[in-house]
Amino acid sequence: MADELDRVLALVRSERPGLRLVHKADSPLMRTLGTVLAPLTPDFGSRFTTVLGDTVYLPRPVEALDRGHLARILAHEFVHQLDMATYGPLFYTTYVLAMPVGRTTRAHWERRAYAVDLMLAHRAGGPAAVARAMAWIVPMFAGPAYGWMWAGTEAATRYLAPVRDEVLAGTLQQRAPYDRILRCF
Repeated sequence: MADELDRVLALVRSERPGLRLVHKADSPLMRTLGTVLAPLTPDFGSRFTTVLGDTVYLPRPVEALDRGHLARILAHEFVHQLDMATYGPLFYTTYVLAMPVGRTTRAHWERRAYAVDLMLAHRAGGPAAVARAMAWIVPMFAGPAYGWMWAGTEAATRYLAPVRDEVLAGTLQQRAPYDRILRCF
């Protein structure tokens, strides 16, 4: 019987048939990026997943990850993969650019992907779980994890609030690609 990981993998492969799951430690590119980013994001190689095209670079080997956790990771990364396919070089360029107004353009892309995390939290535990997820996500936007995507905790909270509110209202779950992702869980 298929579980949520099998369903997420089928969904991702329907759009990205060349999907590869690679442990970051096995990738010379990811090891090099980890070294370069270490002063800003020391956990790049050990905590964060990175996606480039069809390849999802994981902080641990696939077999070391819980199947449910891996399904949630891939659901989040699937949003990035869809954005990469839709926007191509614009996605990659704007993902790394910093804007001189206290935020990075990366925040736009990450807000779209973290909407999945909020949506799945809501499904698992309602508003209280969404509040816990927000408490975990806001520091990702306001701190060093992604290079201070947003200027401060309050500003990051305000930036994420419309997505949280759509999740709580149930409207985000009805829009693509979130509707297809949610059906996997």
